[in-house]
Amino acid sequence: MTITPMAAHIKPAGEGRPARRRNGPSTENKILAAAEDLFALHGFDAVSTSQLAAAAGVAIGALYHHFPSKEALYAAAIKRAFANKSTPPQDIQDSPDPPRRKLTRMVAWFTTTMVLDRNFGLLLKRELLDPRPSTPNLIDEDLFRKSLNLTKDLLSQLVPAADTDEAVASMLALLFGFTNLKGIQAILPSVRHMLATPEDIAEHIVSLLLHGLEPPR
Repeated sequence: MTITPMAAHIKPAGEGRPARRRNGPSTENKILAAAEDLFALHGFDAVSTSQLAAAAGVAIGALYHHFPSKEALYAAAIKRAFANKSTPPQDIQDSPDPPRRKLTRMVAWFTTTMVLDRNFGLLLKRELLDPRPSTPNLIDEDLFRKSLNLTKDLLSQLVPAADTDEAVASMLALLFGFTNLKGIQAILPSVRHMLATPEDIAEHIVSLLLHGLEPPR
């Protein structure tokens, strides 16, 4: 009779078990994605940590394991939402277009980002219109440095004597107005064409900045 050594019956640790999948979203990313949605739709104060954990499909303890407070989670969600939205596309940065055309493309890009990306637009408006005292300066000059520098440079080329800070502030005010006052078309139907697409909005904003109410010559 042949005696088989006992060690031959012992399988290596982990053998026979299904391999763990590691390509799914991490717990932290799931929490951030849920937070981005809820904070964008309802604001900081109206969302509880219990709601955030439930939306992410995690236990409340897991949420606090990754983020020590709701303020910390909010700040991380804001930074995540803005990470890929604050820098203009490379094809605009490197474009050989004349300054006016390039500026119009910049404004159209930002308009598209605000209008078509629901979370980004809502979070941006919340932070610009009513920033939280407990999480100040989540949106600052560094975040939009490339966009600001390129826009200011183009404005300086087009109107050398212009105060570029004031011009950018006016541009943002116009952009927010045109992208949010959708009901204005019912009062002034003749402006419908002006607000039809992000490119139309951008063209009108740039024209106002450069020429006021006088038509371009």
